[in-house]
Amino acid sequence: MLSAFVITLCAAPAQAAQSKKEYDSFEALLDDCEAQHIAVFEAGTGTMLCEKNGGGKVSVSHLTKLMTALVVYDFVSAGEVDMGDSFRTSSYANSMQGTQIWLDIGEEITVGELVRAITVSNANDAAVVLAEGCAGSEERFVRLMNKRAAGLGMNDTKFSDCTGVSDKNISTAKDMAILTAELMKKNVFSQEYTTRMCEVGRKGSQLVTQNRLVDNFKGIKGYKALTSESNGEMLVTGAKQRDLEVCAVLLGGKDDDKKFADAKSVMNYAFTHFEVYYPEIPDDACEDAAVSHGQEGSVALEVKCKNIIIERGTYRQIYTKLTRKEALEAPVKKGDKAGQIVFYNDDGEILALDITAACDVKEMDYLFALKSMLCNLFNIV
Repeated sequence: MLSAFVITLCAAPAQAAQSKKEYDSFEALLDDCEAQHIAVFEAGTGTMLCEKNGGGKVSVSHLTKLMTALVVYDFVSAGEVDMGDSFRTSSYANSMQGTQIWLDIGEEITVGELVRAITVSNANDAAVVLAEGCAGSEERFVRLMNKRAAGLGMNDTKFSDCTGVSDKNISTAKDMAILTAELMKKNVFSQEYTTRMCEVGRKGSQLVTQNRLVDNFKGIKGYKALTSESNGEMLVTGAKQRDLEVCAVLLGGKDDDKKFADAKSVMNYAFTHFEVYYPEIPDDACEDAAVSHGQEGSVALEVKCKNIIIERGTYRQIYTKLTRKEALEAPVKKGDKAGQIVFYNDDGEILALDITAACDVKEMDYLFALKSMLCNLFNIV
């Protein structure tokens, strides 16, 4: 079994080679891709670069374990679970069919090994041991999975187990891209997701990743590749080059080689044609604003900056328009709008940033006015 996987992995680069076809748009490239559902997402800015049927709901099989891994990572990050802790295998976990690492009832295995079993591979028994060890039961763990999905804005996703065995684990390419972006931003189990092969458990179960892009694409972050009986070829992956963090989700393909070639194409297109733009804030945008009838004569202003994705090389075309109030009327609340900076390129507006009050300023009342008058009269500071 191990040698067969190694042969496949070594042969992949030659199989994935494709002609250097030029595309005049991202949409044209996606139309040439075989997968039925595609989403290409930039994680750092939260920008959907392009999609094809990205909102179509499908059963996501072992991709479910991406959320399983994220919830386990949350437990580890919170200090509730340590990677060196050991969990005991229940009879329920031992009963899991399909992909597994053959854990015996009562067998103890470390969290680190279990994590490798669901990231490098897709072990169902390991996923259940993790769920039970972290949350007490798979049912409680799945509730955490769905809560996490809702918090990320994965509005078309519903998990029914921690393994992906059930066809009721439903999501979309768009939602899976959002999940992948979270994995990338937090570097969730980054070492495990970029491991090609390893050994876990007392039986020495051999694990080999099915993601051929590991060690075969610049800046790769890993994630999952699989073949589903109900929805065909599936691939969720991501890579970072320069300051771009690109996630690619391809669901519902027919050819194993093509899904990797298409993933390379869409990520290469993103890295070649897009870049992050860091807005430059005019110096006078945040100068203090006067406050009328306030207990303070002025208020500090601030701009919460937001980076955006632009076509590569077009930053020189960007210009700004600044509008701001000469004075604010007390009372002023932190966050009150005092102006706006709008960024434009040749196609029109691309970004608008509000200028807001950085703190509160109370309205001047009778007692404050009297106190101020007396202080001025007697030169009291």
